[in-house]
Amino acid sequence: MREFDAEQVQQLLAGPRFVDEPGERACPACGAVAVRTYVYRRVGPHRTVRITYMWCASCRRHKGWTGPDAGPSFDDPLLQLPEAARDILLKDLESLFAKLDALWEAGDLPQHFGD
Repeated sequence: MREFDAEQVQQLLAGPRFVDEPGERACPACGAVAVRTYVYRRVGPHRTVRITYMWCASCRRHKGWTGPDAGPSFDDPLLQLPEAARDILLKDLESLFAKLDALWEAGDLPQHFGD
């Protein structure tokens, strides 16, 4: 697995915001319409942050970033997992993306965003 480079990230972020159009996007690395996004909250002792991952289900390139927990509410299908299992999954990107791809294929992703 490789990360998207800075130019590829700029291409991905140049389109509509994911919260406005949560479907798959064209991958700037391989061209497949297979770039998916997943967002979750991490509650810390001092603040809560929002973590976002974008990955290509075809070529497996990815990028993740952390930001303030601001903006619309959203559903998180991984919250159904026991906390310990979820924590393990979030530490292993290959397993995380495989699980998220399965949720995408099952129709549990993309996430839904509200106000």
